[in-house]
Amino acid sequence: MALAHETPRPKSWLSTLLTTDFCPWANRFVYWLKEPIGWFLLATTVSIMVGLYVSPIGWTLAASLTAIMVVGMAWPLLAIYVTACQLGPETDCVHEDDTCRMIVSVRNRVPIPVWGLAIEGYLDSGNSDDLGSPQNTDSQSSCSDSLPTIGLACVPPLCISDFGINVQPSLRGRYPTQTPQVSCSFPFGIWTARRELTMTSPLVVWPKVFSMSGTCPITGGTNAQQGEGNRGGRSGDFVGSRTYRRGDSARHINWVASARLDSLIVTERSDPQCVELNVSVDTGRHGTREQLADRIRVAASILINLHHAQVPMRITVGEQALRVTSGTKGRRQILDAMTDVPADGTGQAFRKNMNRSQPAIDITSDAAGHTVIRVMDPRCGRRTGGGLMTQQIRSDQSLADRLHTFWMEVRDGGIAA
Repeated sequence: MALAHETPRPKSWLSTLLTTDFCPWANRFVYWLKEPIGWFLLATTVSIMVGLYVSPIGWTLAASLTAIMVVGMAWPLLAIYVTACQLGPETDCVHEDDTCRMIVSVRNRVPIPVWGLAIEGYLDSGNSDDLGSPQNTDSQSSCSDSLPTIGLACVPPLCISDFGINVQPSLRGRYPTQTPQVSCSFPFGIWTARRELTMTSPLVVWPKVFSMSGTCPITGGTNAQQGEGNRGGRSGDFVGSRTYRRGDSARHINWVASARLDSLIVTERSDPQCVELNVSVDTGRHGTREQLADRIRVAASILINLHHAQVPMRITVGEQALRVTSGTKGRRQILDAMTDVPADGTGQAFRKNMNRSQPAIDITSDAAGHTVIRVMDPRCGRRTGGGLMTQQIRSDQSLADRLHTFWMEVRDGGIAA
């Protein structure tokens, strides 16, 4: 794949001549020739004409071609209608590029083996570049130019057989995006019969999340009334006790400990100190589909890092607003929101966080499609209306390396990736 800054080579006149459709209006009349069966029909018609007007050998050729067509069409139809196929993953959620095991269960209802079955369309995302790639399989598998295909060499008679295949989905989404089909073109491959699968189980592919060192520099710098606490205060979790100080409320005096020590003892609690961040993620398509996918991966990595640090956030993904909870449930909220961003973007205009008095993070793209992250810290440069840190991650750079040292404290500390 060419890098974003490279200039694509112009097509030669010969390539343009060979790839241009000069008569699109005629496609519907010759579309049947795209299947090999169309050429067999054409050859059979020519053979009949030869048998009628030139030589009797034309009838022999016509009979042979007809027999091949009958067998080549009857067996695929028989194969898909005497079997019942089910397909589903062993686990319902995986990240991009993680190995996922798919289980194909086939029931053969006839006393003879069935050859040549294939499952098409489960991981189809509308672009062959984004499809999952098959790996080690218990059965034969292949990946066609348009649909990822699971091929089964042979299904034993009168039994239910389970086949396993390892795939690596490379694009986020909820699969299948269309109804998968079982197909067969055995034995000659001149015609393909298709039928919808009996049952499929869904698979959620989350965006890839990269490891990040350090925490957001805005965290913990401002007292707040909400969030996880790490400073002494009057509310929150119990962290210890101390002697009474002038100005402490009598409601916080621990009378049992005070009576034991014969001195006023105050219960110490931890008030929240994490500020609430406004995080906005641009879901519009700027540049290529892969550049949009990189932006979503960057956003997911930053959001998971902030969530792991228990930073309260208000998240806006396109037009969707989220109030994320803590723990595993909140992490899944973030990943599901990133997963639901269409592969081609939403086409909605991105609205930046314009209030410089509030801490915010904007994740968007520039004109070239490269990911741009803007971090607004209102504590920096109060007289100028807040401090703004901007970072750009180009499409030809390693996301793992850039995100590992994304926070300034890590870069300044010289921590290696």
